[in-house]
Amino acid sequence: MGLGILSDRYLGENVPGTSLLDDLHNRKLVDHPESALKRSKDGIILVPQPSSSPNDPLNWPFWRKCMLMLTLTYGAGVVGAFGPIIGAGLTQVATNLDTSVDALSMITGDLVLAIGLVLILTAPASVIWGRRPVFLIGNALLLASSIWSSVAKDLGSLTASRVIGGIGMAPIECLVEASIADIFFVHERGKWIAVWSFALLGGICGVSIVNGYLIQDVSWRICFVVEAILCGILFILTILFVPETAYVRPVLSREPIPQEPSSPDHNKGGSLNIDVIDVDVEKSSKLAGSFSDTGTETVYPYLRTLLPYSRHRFSEGKFWKIALRPFTLVCSPAVAWGTLVYGTTSGWLVALSVSVSLLFSSPEYGYDFRAGPVGLISGVGPFIAAILGNAIAGPLSDWSVTWLSRRNNGVYEPEFRLFMVIPLLLATTIGWFGWAISANMQELWIGPAIFYSLLNFGQAVGSIAVVSYVVDAHSNYAPEAFATINCIKNLFTFGLTYYVVPWLTAQGVLRTFCTIGGINIWVCLMTIPMYVYGKRARSWVHRTPWMLA
Repeated sequence: MGLGILSDRYLGENVPGTSLLDDLHNRKLVDHPESALKRSKDGIILVPQPSSSPNDPLNWPFWRKCMLMLTLTYGAGVVGAFGPIIGAGLTQVATNLDTSVDALSMITGDLVLAIGLVLILTAPASVIWGRRPVFLIGNALLLASSIWSSVAKDLGSLTASRVIGGIGMAPIECLVEASIADIFFVHERGKWIAVWSFALLGGICGVSIVNGYLIQDVSWRICFVVEAILCGILFILTILFVPETAYVRPVLSREPIPQEPSSPDHNKGGSLNIDVIDVDVEKSSKLAGSFSDTGTETVYPYLRTLLPYSRHRFSEGKFWKIALRPFTLVCSPAVAWGTLVYGTTSGWLVALSVSVSLLFSSPEYGYDFRAGPVGLISGVGPFIAAILGNAIAGPLSDWSVTWLSRRNNGVYEPEFRLFMVIPLLLATTIGWFGWAISANMQELWIGPAIFYSLLNFGQAVGSIAVVSYVVDAHSNYAPEAFATINCIKNLFTFGLTYYVVPWLTAQGVLRTFCTIGGINIWVCLMTIPMYVYGKRARSWVHRTPWMLA
């Protein structure tokens, strides 16, 4: 048992996800040769081990990785803003379109449902044809949707345009995590996941600050005009700075590293294997995602990488079979846990954002604000909280796993990422019960605003914990894993958008949000068995062929 994680009697230390991160702190490796292993400047073993090819995204120069991530981060902000773009002014927009607030709020449900369903196609497409063409198609659909929404004349037209936009949002929902796994090593991923998470939450919160006053003083249509401009910029940046990150590496040799003699699984699971790359360039395979029979690799110029799609397939699997993988991966305990935690915490926040305009714009709930102040309440505090949450959690996640690995004889376990759920539990528990009590008292607006911000802080920390854990536990199946997580999350959110307003009407603010707070506590506590049994769960998934077929 390593730091409370139960060892596996079938694979021992060879469970996928378990890796040697710091052999300088591993007592069994004093006399082990180190020359074959590639390392960072501070001596950390690179996981996964990169190939010798300059085409390998793990070997790209930092500026290239940085430009790609900044573009995807900008895209996450644009996508985050697209969802609640008129949320602060539902009452005014409903009046303009001659419909009810309840009917208009259901558009959000239609949008998240579109995202969830199209993810089943997005993931296998990215596995077979690569990430780049999927990103480009998604950005084009977002641009078209924004233009259409700006000229929509009735509720039906606006709904249809938003559904198209939901389809365009899908790549950012599930492929950014996969791209991070494509180009960064394990000890680097936390900070970049935090950057992406901040942009997504920042877009969700920041849009309310601006759009509330735009809706109030100008027109709700101008919000979509601005969004269309931002989507156009995103499309151009994606063409220029988001080359293909999918890459098929050569078959790796395996170099055994002996376990501690005292390990109870010493004779059961074998030794810890580390991937070692043959450094002979002549043996490198031709790429871009497929290997030639000649064994000679062509290094493509940068402009060649900007083609809309690669001429090679990245998987020989059939599309329909890969499309079934998200349905089987839901049986993976790691993916099921990620779905439970990420799906519910995100879903509750979307439900809260739908109800914020109703709570603060309706005299019956004690407040009677216009769209501008509502936008500030739901935007300023949560935006600051998202900055703080990601600024703290990202570096802390990477630092903590390195620190814990060194205290585990240099061996890294993905379950070390789960300690970040502790601040999630504390922040969201205080947030939900505080929101329920303060909003029910119908006094100063500052109380609900503070607790709303605390909920966003917790969500920022929790998203980093979930994404980093699932990426490390199933790095080879990240697109399918996050297709599963986001599909179920969006289906859950879709149901909430239809149910939250009647729920509030029937039970009131206090009972509704105290119930959510109680469910949130139970969900976070499910992390304890995931941490203890996580290694055995990963082993079981690896030993179950139908799950990854």
